[in-house]
Amino acid sequence: MLEAIQPYLETYGYWIVALIILLENAGLPLPGETTLILAGVLAHQGTLSLPLVLLAAITGAIVGDNCGYFIGRRYGRDLVLKFGGNFGLSPAKFAKAEEGFLKNSAWAVFFGRFIILLRVLAGPLAGITQMPWPKFFLFNAMGAITWASAIGTASYIFGQQVETFFKDLGIWALVITIVLVIGFSMTRTFIEERKLEREIKEAEKEDESTTTPEKISK
Repeated sequence: MLEAIQPYLETYGYWIVALIILLENAGLPLPGETTLILAGVLAHQGTLSLPLVLLAAITGAIVGDNCGYFIGRRYGRDLVLKFGGNFGLSPAKFAKAEEGFLKNSAWAVFFGRFIILLRVLAGPLAGITQMPWPKFFLFNAMGAITWASAIGTASYIFGQQVETFFKDLGIWALVITIVLVIGFSMTRTFIEERKLEREIKEAEKEDESTTTPEKISK
């Protein structure tokens, strides 16, 4: 992968860094992280400037995710509601999934930056579920700066070994994220059910307390 990208990086430099990362974050499955790693290595070799690499990566990530967000917000929701039933995603299931995503959307956007699949889908998903744009922009920008700075600087310092490290990290991060989301959802559901049961019992007690005096007076 690195060998395929390197000629383009050496020819087009920062533009190709920004473009590939922009398109990946807009929803296309392109090697944005690999491009950033190689750009960091080339900066270490003196071919590119690390500050400009980071600036290109951050800009591409922010702009790309916002493109994905507005595409998802404009077209994705209608497509999901229209064709989702063909894939088992009914409007009721989508509404439930949308509610769950919005409860954790800020951190999904931030930490999703470090997970390959979520990095591609976070923007469109946030748009489809109509996450408020100011909130999305803030956490997206924070994630982009953190991601680009961490991986670009690590690549600059440690070289191509970083690619293997972040590939492994991405797999485990995805597994850990899934486990945490499932655990959090189950815990939240349990707490909400217990809360609902208490509210029902309290309401029943209030009804009993209001009806008893009436019976006595009669």
